[in-house]
Amino acid sequence: MTTTVISNSASFGLLTNQTIADLYTIFEAIARLQEAVAQAASGFDGIAGTEYEDGTLFGVAADPASPGTKGSDYAYAVGVLSQHWDTFWSAAQGAITQLDNGVRNP
Repeated sequence: MTTTVISNSASFGLLTNQTIADLYTIFEAIARLQEAVAQAASGFDGIAGTEYEDGTLFGVAADPASPGTKGSDYAYAVGVLSQHWDTFWSAAQGAITQLDNGVRNP
């Protein structure tokens, strides 16, 4: 498919263009988040999961009775989100490319 040019002056045209731009923003944010989680875990030798909890750049609220539990839950959830996002992104790539007007296509 070739790119479909959509005018921003039409209400739903603007909405379409904003949505596609937002999808690229989400794509980039999820990739950055997954990289940050992997980097934080790389070489960490403390209690697993605490690398994401209070006092870190992630700021996950820790469970005082069980350090690392909430941080581990966080890392797991980011991983699942990333997996499902990758599936969606791959399946929708043709439509996203067609609708992006070439403005956000990296």
